[in-house]
Amino acid sequence: MILKSVLQKFIVKFKTRLFYVKDGFFVLPYLANSPKIMLDSMSWMPFVKINEKKNVFQAKNPFFEGDCHYEELEEGLWILVSDVKFKKNVSYELIYDATLPIEYYTLSLYMNETRRVAPSSLINNMVNVDRGWMLHKPGDKAINGHFAGSRGLFFVIYFSQKWLDNNTNKNKIFSSDKMKEWLHSDSTSLFIPELFNATYNLSSPILKTILTKGEKGVNNKLKLKIQTLELMSTFIEKMQHKDVQPKSDIMTNPSRRKILKAEKRLSDAIFEGFPGIENLASDIGMSTTKLKNDFKETYGYSLFKYFQLKQMESAKEMLLQDPSLKISYVANILGYINPSKFSAAFKKNYGYLPSEVHQIDIINF
Repeated sequence: MILKSVLQKFIVKFKTRLFYVKDGFFVLPYLANSPKIMLDSMSWMPFVKINEKKNVFQAKNPFFEGDCHYEELEEGLWILVSDVKFKKNVSYELIYDATLPIEYYTLSLYMNETRRVAPSSLINNMVNVDRGWMLHKPGDKAINGHFAGSRGLFFVIYFSQKWLDNNTNKNKIFSSDKMKEWLHSDSTSLFIPELFNATYNLSSPILKTILTKGEKGVNNKLKLKIQTLELMSTFIEKMQHKDVQPKSDIMTNPSRRKILKAEKRLSDAIFEGFPGIENLASDIGMSTTKLKNDFKETYGYSLFKYFQLKQMESAKEMLLQDPSLKISYVANILGYINPSKFSAAFKKNYGYLPSEVHQIDIINF
């Protein structure tokens, strides 16, 4: 039995040092049993430095560079905030040591930014932002992907089963209908994409608090704990909303990296025209049927509808940035020969014409 345990640890340790390439991504493994074990595992990655007094580790290697600030708020509750710039296409692989406890849930809010080059000097280069929430049960092997040249901001909350049990009795939010239903289901993960002009008011205060540090870490741990619980509450309330349909087990789809590549291809083609389903499927190595089904299951829209919504989002951003831009000009660079058709598509998406963007923006402000 002891020999088996030692052999298991050796195999797991070997896997955490084995980088490989899959679907166009460098796959970097790390141990994910708990936040403490994860941090220890990450420290073995090349060119990583950890400051245990200030609870931050910094990485600068051929794959990515950035900082990760972490704090244990109380027993069973942690928060990690990472700001990472990716130099290569990177996918992290979660590995679990079966000889150690696997008892932590993770709730993540992420924002991936990729700069999009504008086709004209009249328009500033824009930033495409992929946002979303992810909730995972202990032991879940979520698949992720981050693209070279992108920047990711991640807020990750770890909470143990024991912490959840204790707080379910104290706070009704943790025993809400949909949360309770998911906890008792066979689903191991939930994904809620935040598409098209989503904003976050809770993440900025957390970022500010966790960066305000003394020699022994965060100055105001109580404030950080309250902000973390507010973020958790926001997610659970979002789960309850009738218009929100969380996606179960999307994150463990073996084709997830390919779907992420398809989404990036669409976002990069905003000014080039819809690339075509056959071309997309060929580029990422999937059948057209599977691509259409998996993409809609992930993002809630067909490939073309998603592309059109991305175009409208870009159009609104351009018009807000430069009020002097003519509607016909914006329509033209997005591939609309007829400005009237562009205006109709814009109104169908936002409920008002592109010529009314600034009036609506002032009213909302």
